[in-house]
Amino acid sequence: MMMGMAGRLCKEPSRPRRIILRILGICIAVYGAYAFIRRGLPGYMSLQNPFVFFDFEEPLIFFFLDYLAVMGLFVWAGHYLAKLVRKMQKGRV
Repeated sequence: MMMGMAGRLCKEPSRPRRIILRILGICIAVYGAYAFIRRGLPGYMSLQNPFVFFDFEEPLIFFFLDYLAVMGLFVWAGHYLAKLVRKMQKGRV
């Protein structure tokens, strides 16, 4: 989606821009995976920890940045999984 928006802003396709956006996506996904594990989200999602505790000593911006990075991880993974499924369907048809 970000690459599509950047493509609409700049009419000419650019290989360096595409590479930079992909690297940025990978960095967000890697940090999202780190935040996902560090915040203990697998335990919450599998109902091993029934309560989510908020650390009131932590600045709110770090909390939001971590959760935005986790969201970015799932968006990134979903995008590339959808791309893989489309490629597999083209090969079968």
